Amino acid sequence: MNFTTTVMMILVFFLLCSGIFQFTFASNLRIFNHPSEDKNWNEARRECNEKNGSLVTLYDDEDATFMRKYVTKSSSGFVSSVWLGLTKTRTNVTTWSNGAPFIFSRSSVNLPDREQICEAMDKNTWKGFTCSGKHYFMCYKDNQYVLIEKKKDWCQAELYCRQHYSNLVSISDEEQNQKVIKEGKNKTFWIGLLHDEWEWVDKTCSTYRTWSDLSDGAGTEIYTIQALTSSESMQPFGLDSYASVLCSTGDTRIRVINRTATWEEALDYCEENYISLLWIKDVNDQEAVKQWLEVSGYTGTFWIGLRQSIMFGFWIWKDSPVLESNWKDDKAPEMPFSNQCGVINATDNKWSDENCFNKHPFICAEKILKY
Repeated sequence: MNFTTTVMMILVFFLLCSGIFQFTFASNLRIFNHPSEDKNWNEARRECNEKNGSLVTLYDDEDATFMRKYVTKSSSGFVSSVWLGLTKTRTNVTTWSNGAPFIFSRSSVNLPDREQICEAMDKNTWKGFTCSGKHYFMCYKDNQYVLIEKKKDWCQAELYCRQHYSNLVSISDEEQNQKVIKEGKNKTFWIGLLHDEWEWVDKTCSTYRTWSDLSDGAGTEIYTIQALTSSESMQPFGLDSYASVLCSTGDTRIRVINRTATWEEALDYCEENYISLLWIKDVNDQEAVKQWLEVSGYTGTFWIGLRQSIMFGFWIWKDSPVLESNWKDDKAPEMPFSNQCGVINATDNKWSDENCFNKHPFICAEKILKY
């Protein structure tokens, strides 16, 4: 080990111990196992629990498309359906996102079967909308009501409020109702009220409700599968029916953004709309990224959260050290010949340095909201 390397390591150690870097590695990227043999729902759930995972939650159409492709690609035989974690077992159908008691209402929602309705203030009146719709929303913290004039679905709105305030606003009496109306400026915006008979077993928030045409009618089934033959949609299924088992772990989604931007622009976009540019903290995260890019069929290079310290020369994930790397040629680019930002190649998943002002598509990390 030469003198320069030794000094660098001492500096890194000092910075880590000093608390200058704030670690953001409590999260793990979502990853899926290979589908296993057909089982009933209870057996499937038990298998996932034993793997410290959960039956899969679908969050949007992109998720459903990925699942179909992944199962087709990774299974050794024909798979017609896989169990999902969605069950009709929610005891309290109408709830506030912050857990406040439901003691006051101006809602006129009559919840249709298999639907998920979220409440919004629409021109000073409570109104139910499909939760996947995009609206402004109102956050609450310490007696402050803040209208956020950004359009998000209900789950994304609740996550934003938790990150920046406390929760979506809840309303417990007429006085509070009038205050929310006043602060809402006659806009249409989400409040924190959810109507839903169904819930995902991992207790995460998802607005995905795409049912197969075959599932029309009320029925008595309270468990669900994803049909993989004729569509990518969900179907109710009986407890003792059989389907393939697919489990997932992790609490952070990979979101590929197919618009081009500089590294800084990409960082700003991801922090505004998700959490940050993607970080890859260990071999499991590397496998999760490889899995998503490979199955989704992406090619080319994408910005990730890698950046080189101009002062010290080592590579960091925005504000945390790189502990596990996957550099092209197995060597981190070094100053003075390196560029200061990092990309990942979707074909071989190798990292390389890139001029920060070049424009590339990019990958964000999105936190999964749990109730």
